[in-house]
Amino acid sequence: MRKKNQKQMPITPTTVDHPHGMELKLISRILDSTPTINELAWQELTQNVENFGTGAEGMSAEQVVRCAIVKQMEDYSYDELAFHVIDSSCYRSFCRIGIAHKGFKKSALCHNIKALSAATWEAINRILMTYAKDKKIEKGREVRIDSTMVSSNIHTPSDSSLLWDAVRVLTRLLTQANGQFHGLDILFTDHTTRAKRRMIAVMNARDRNSRKKHYLDLLKVTKKSFGYAQRAVCFLK
Repeated sequence: MRKKNQKQMPITPTTVDHPHGMELKLISRILDSTPTINELAWQELTQNVENFGTGAEGMSAEQVVRCAIVKQMEDYSYDELAFHVIDSSCYRSFCRIGIAHKGFKKSALCHNIKALSAATWEAINRILMTYAKDKKIEKGREVRIDSTMVSSNIHTPSDSSLLWDAVRVLTRLLTQANGQFHGLDILFTDHTTRAKRRMIAVMNARDRNSRKKHYLDLLKVTKKSFGYAQRAVCFLK
């Protein structure tokens, strides 16, 4: 029967049956199977410590590594990381933070995570790759990168602008080759002005037929410029 109010909360956290929770469990299992990762982190975090028997306890090397993983996975700010690691029972368990522990402030998280250098993360990555190869999970022959587009000061890469760029750069290189290699007369025609006009016409065309006409002419001069470059390569060899 449905109750109006929840009278008492459970003392121990319940197991979360969710794909993200299962993912964290699998990551945790891998980290437990590769204790060298924590050893590397501990060595860097304590490299300037003279007396290990004094001072505040602070974050353990294991907690630093695991909190850094959560931050990277979720793209959290340090303020968001401090909140979610304490608020979520899954993240508490993954980051090895006890149920009665007050957690860590964003300043502590920032200081400790940034203390791990790029060289240490590179070493950790190599350990994980070795683990993946041994378990036949990943061969490590390819690298996956984030190709998300972001705002920049580079012009929008439309087809027409890229073709004009090709004509412009090839013509510039051919001109430089003629100047640097005396006695070598590379014959070519400078189509940069024509290519630029066609590129602008394509962008400002009012109808499809007009755009197609200018685009085909732009392709024509691009192919010509490419042909000049190919012949120049034969001479330069």
